Amino acid sequence: MPETQADPDPVPEHWTAWQMFFEAHAAVYARLEAEMQADHGLSLRWYDVLLQLRNAPGGRLTMRDLGRAVVISKSGLTGLVDRMERAGLVERAGDPGDRRIVHVTLTRAGAEVYGRARADHRRAVSDAFLRHVDAREAAVLERALRRIREENV
Repeated sequence: MPETQADPDPVPEHWTAWQMFFEAHAAVYARLEAEMQADHGLSLRWYDVLLQLRNAPGGRLTMRDLGRAVVISKSGLTGLVDRMERAGLVERAGDPGDRRIVHVTLTRAGAEVYGRARADHRRAVSDAFLRHVDAREAAVLERALRRIREENV
């Protein structure tokens, strides 16, 4: 519905910043997703899981902790881990002391895939985002986005 002057909540003057953030995020995400798929056969969601496991002690997290750690999307994580396990990138094992706990571990193949994809991912992020902001702008963006994240987590 188009906004009119009669709207009880006038559009904030910062609305364009939100729109640009939203559009830029979508554009960068789409570009990174396409490049990761083309170069490594990985979605960004798969890459996120590999990254979280690679950074975890022993390359292992419980499903619960993995769900807290992933950034891109927490929904459908069980099915995603199922597919990654079938691809040989992760392994799952129950906890003998507590049947409710499931551990997810990065396999050697998963670590190798992550290792090959990491440099390309960093290059793509740099090309699509980082090169467009100078150090001052990056600091301002980081502070603002950190505040937003902290208030919404």
